[in-house]
Amino acid sequence: MYKFFLSIILFVTLFDSLSQNKIRPQMGPWRVEMKHFSGNLPFNLIVNKGKTTQTFQIKLQNGIEKFSLGESFFRGDSLVIPFDLYDSEIVCFLTNAKKMNGYWIMKRNDKAIFRIPLEASAGSTERYKNLKPSKINVTGNWKADFWSDENVHSPGIGMFKQVGNSVTGTFLKPSGDYRFLQGNVSGDSLFLSYFDGSYCMQIRVKVKNNEFNGNFYTGLAGKRNLKATLDPKASLPDLKKVTYLKPGFDRIDFTLPDPDGQTIRLQDARFKGKVVVIELMGSWCPNCIDESRFLGPYYKKNKDKGLEVIGLSFEYSDDIKISGPKIKNFIRKIGIPYPIVLAGTPEDATIGKVLPMLHKINGYPTTFIIDKQGKVREIHTGFSGPGTGVYYTDWIQEFDKTIQALLLEKP
Repeated sequence: MYKFFLSIILFVTLFDSLSQNKIRPQMGPWRVEMKHFSGNLPFNLIVNKGKTTQTFQIKLQNGIEKFSLGESFFRGDSLVIPFDLYDSEIVCFLTNAKKMNGYWIMKRNDKAIFRIPLEASAGSTERYKNLKPSKINVTGNWKADFWSDENVHSPGIGMFKQVGNSVTGTFLKPSGDYRFLQGNVSGDSLFLSYFDGSYCMQIRVKVKNNEFNGNFYTGLAGKRNLKATLDPKASLPDLKKVTYLKPGFDRIDFTLPDPDGQTIRLQDARFKGKVVVIELMGSWCPNCIDESRFLGPYYKKNKDKGLEVIGLSFEYSDDIKISGPKIKNFIRKIGIPYPIVLAGTPEDATIGKVLPMLHKINGYPTTFIIDKQGKVREIHTGFSGPGTGVYYTDWIQEFDKTIQALLLEKP
């Protein structure tokens, strides 16, 4: 018996010793390369100390954005980097303090649906490597056309700033923007990438005579052709006319549950006689995060004037037990002061049942502005986030002008 207890004590001591000697990542910048089907897709992390010796505060960097992730931790011998706003995580094994390799794992309702291998090195802030001397400058606005092999075209505006061979910017499309793209020029080629735990993107194009041609890659296997021409006057269709109500309708209505299962109706007393902003969104949608970050403070500032905001969240599961916690996490992480309800799944058939008066939805987020009489006064498709610069500030000014005018109207 004595030998048995001695063995247990020795095992626990050895296990504790191994745990204490666990390799920990070097603090500071890290460069990651995802083994994407489009070629190595780079992104950058910043590792900082966590609340304990076994946890870490890690930020994801794309351009000027440094986005805080959930607290990272060890699971067995692997470092887990959770994307707590999305159903995904990075799981890596550290070979030493400066090297690790593993996978980005995307989930759906807590079940892995795919994983992409990656490797990372500490100490580097580079995006792309082994660059040739720059022969081009892509600074400016570009009129872009994205199209699939099925010849389905989609317009966009590219907005880029080049300093040396480093490039930052984004593409703005009718459905929203591609947030903070970051990359480099190498010779006559432009490479851009983006990763946020929900989406990964890579752009590889050749530039010649104020025109570029190449490909746009996204997700597990998405690929589209991309062509753009330098054009300071590049513009998109009127985003207030892309989504609209069916003939004969001038208002919407819904009855949906909040994350706790409590029913919320647009006809509830809190919304009557108020200007109401309705955000069609999803906790999985990066552009919806950008809009919600704006709407939260804006609502606090104007709620005493008669403004209400409500989010209609279209999640990957219509089960409140699964999607309710995701919506609650979104509310907590972003700091949402207004209600969000579960509207179902992001499918045309579901949206048609929830909002049968709507012709169709053309992108997330889609924003409705309703006057004090309950009539829809404006529907705006997409959101021009902070990565779009002047388009973002113009959107805010125009939105505020519309809301303030409606707040002055009589019920």
